[in-house]
Amino acid sequence: MLTKRKFYTLSDIKKHLVYTPLIFVIVTAIISMVVIVSVLEVKQKNEEKLLTQKEQFEKRNILNQYINDIKFKANSSFDGEEVVLNDAVTSLSGFLKYSKNQAGLKDIKSFIQDLEKNSNFEFVIFDKEKLNIIYGEEVINYLRVITDSKIEITRFQKHMLENILYIGDDNLIYWIDKTNHKIRLSYFKDIENKNWYLGAFSKIDDMEDSIRKVIINSIVQKSKYYSDSYFWFYDYNQGYVYNYYNKGQKLNAKYILEQDRFDSSSQILRKYITDNEVNKSHKTYNFTKYNFLVSIKSYTLPSKLSNLDYKYNSKLSVSIAIIILISLFLILASTVFTKFINSIFHRYNKRLETRNKMYKKWKDRYELAIIASNDGLWDIDLETDNIFFSKKWLEMFGYKKGEIKSLQEWLNIIHQEDRPIVENRLKTHLDGKTEHFISEYRIKNKWNEYKWVLVRGKAFRDKEKNPKRMLMMSMDIERRKRLSKELQYVDLLVEYGRIVIFKWKNDDFLTPEYVSKSISSFGYSTKGFENKKDSFLNFVHKDDAKELKIELKEAIKKDSKSFTKVFRVIEKDGTIRWVFNRTIFLKDDFGNVTHLYGYITDITQMKLTEEELKSKVEEELAKNIEKDRLLVHQSKLAAMGEMLGNIAHQWRQPLNNINLLTHFIRDNFENLKKEDIEDIISDTKLQIDYMSQTIDDFRNFYQPTKDKASFNLKESINSCVKIVETQLEKTDMKVEVLGESIDIISYKNEFQQVILNILNNANDAAEIKNSEENFQAKTKIEIVKEKNNVKILLENNCGEVQEEIMERMFEPYFTTKFEDQGTGIGLYMAKTIIEKNMNGSISAKNIEGGVVFTIILPL
Repeated sequence: MLTKRKFYTLSDIKKHLVYTPLIFVIVTAIISMVVIVSVLEVKQKNEEKLLTQKEQFEKRNILNQYINDIKFKANSSFDGEEVVLNDAVTSLSGFLKYSKNQAGLKDIKSFIQDLEKNSNFEFVIFDKEKLNIIYGEEVINYLRVITDSKIEITRFQKHMLENILYIGDDNLIYWIDKTNHKIRLSYFKDIENKNWYLGAFSKIDDMEDSIRKVIINSIVQKSKYYSDSYFWFYDYNQGYVYNYYNKGQKLNAKYILEQDRFDSSSQILRKYITDNEVNKSHKTYNFTKYNFLVSIKSYTLPSKLSNLDYKYNSKLSVSIAIIILISLFLILASTVFTKFINSIFHRYNKRLETRNKMYKKWKDRYELAIIASNDGLWDIDLETDNIFFSKKWLEMFGYKKGEIKSLQEWLNIIHQEDRPIVENRLKTHLDGKTEHFISEYRIKNKWNEYKWVLVRGKAFRDKEKNPKRMLMMSMDIERRKRLSKELQYVDLLVEYGRIVIFKWKNDDFLTPEYVSKSISSFGYSTKGFENKKDSFLNFVHKDDAKELKIELKEAIKKDSKSFTKVFRVIEKDGTIRWVFNRTIFLKDDFGNVTHLYGYITDITQMKLTEEELKSKVEEELAKNIEKDRLLVHQSKLAAMGEMLGNIAHQWRQPLNNINLLTHFIRDNFENLKKEDIEDIISDTKLQIDYMSQTIDDFRNFYQPTKDKASFNLKESINSCVKIVETQLEKTDMKVEVLGESIDIISYKNEFQQVILNILNNANDAAEIKNSEENFQAKTKIEIVKEKNNVKILLENNCGEVQEEIMERMFEPYFTTKFEDQGTGIGLYMAKTIIEKNMNGSISAKNIEGGVVFTIILPL
């Protein structure tokens, strides 16, 4: 129901014209004052902050210069020690040179002991060649303690003396005891006439005490250099403060805390003494090793801040005075203007009253229309507690007329969780505390199901303001609530996961308008994107951002419905993550893409797994390549062994013939004619040429082929048979080469290696079968052309192969021979050559009494 409008009379208008400008001017003046106060306060704070920062920077520089000076003087104290050590060593070395013949070792040790008593040093003498300690063994043993060495003492002494010799003479050496913050210095010199090395060690120096002395001796003098500040020093362990009031006094720290509670320096002391806090600031430097604190105190900063406060208070007073003057002028002007306007509005008073009456009639009609509505309306008689429901309301919930008669019965069908809320709002409205009754709740229908409804109502009251009737309107919001609940489930689902939902503007910066809370899994906050502190393109890795923008523009240009991409993002701490992005395009009524709505999900682990798998594949591939190289090498060695055996077998007969001819010449030299000698020489040359040809045949056969070349398959196979014919004689094997004479472009020597390997295997099998039975070993090689391929069949009758051996015969290192008879890589290399190098195939199967190998090569 619409709110009843108030009817404004001329008197009301006059009041508004009089008071509204006055109120406006006063409120404006107040707001202006607040704004000016705020602006001046911000400016004052900024200037104070700038002044404080400048003061801090200057004091930090002064303090750093002083600390560096302390460290320099502390280090310089050791430089003077070097001169004293040098003098002591030089003095003692002079005595040793002078006492070359006059004094013995006992006298020298006695002299050194007297010298040690009267000085602050301990001496060490050792033999350079033998590395044995002549004097000062306990000093070397002390070095073993401070270096925390676990080496046996004799070995340590030798090791330490070697190190001292390595450093050389005339060098100052620092020996530091880190545990106790102690230091010793040593200086060594070479005594040439005795082949000795002489060194002097200072007594143990306390680095803490050295630093303390430097600070105490310099802090007052250094403070005089600065007109607006000075230094003070606090010793944790001894509990005193030095130069706290710039008077060179030593005061108890607790005394200062009691006397000077509110000073900034005493606050620093309190943090270190009572709170046990060690905070870094521009005013302090903490020697944590020695429990020292050096601080700087300023004179001028409070006065500068006070002057700044006075300056801004003056500005504020002037500004407020100006605002008051302007406000008074505006009040005067509004009063004059109000009188003029009142004279104009007076004549329209009657017309406005007539118009207000018409508005009241329309209001009444509107209320009647609402009451007569058939859209879930219901009426409560608060005096009789009866309820009337419209037909539409009854249809919405499945009830019949008269089933719900009272207010209590209506409350009984409201969900138990919602009922207290509804009752409270109803009571609040009936008590007159709210103008309308509005509530969303679940109500049970006739089928024992709950439905969400939105109810709006208003109570009508009598003259005494007591509620008499109440008109209500129910709206079915079940679908809206269900959708809202599903959206809440989606928000909860992604809130703490690695899926982040985004909504971007379609601009050059992809400005985020919405981002889900799950962005926290990448270290960001939703406020950072909503306040535009964090940009989505800055969130994307800079190497992927440009490509992402280009691909998005292309997808929009092609009018794609969605867009997907994998790219990298940068977490808040700088970690790089891989994400998958899916985006849909939102268009306005004119078809222009105004927004992009999508999500990103973390796929870093998937990417890492993919990279690890790729790395493992590359690693295994490298291993396989290395294994293949090893197999090739082993195959070459095996082939070389077979070659040497074949050469030896081929040469045996020619060498025997040459030997017989030589003996024949020796025994019949006197009876031989010139023609006989020439015949014998001719026969000998023939045998030697045969042996030379044998070498050429084998060398050409085993020389690796780098490039493909055209060769005749039948001639190549006959060459193989010729090479192994001496071996085949052992088993009396007959080899028959049949088929067409076909040329092929491939690797000739590798192909011959395969044929040779199969022939050798057949010959080995024939040898085994001959030991068991008498048979005629045969091998038939047939060459057959088939369309674009050529097939080579190598068939023998030397026995069948067991099935389990047949399945594994092409595996590397698999052999049925003894270890000294074979390597098990011959057939593996044959398969590798045919299938990988020559792009063919090789297979084997049993036939009756033997085996057939089938090789297929492309033409």
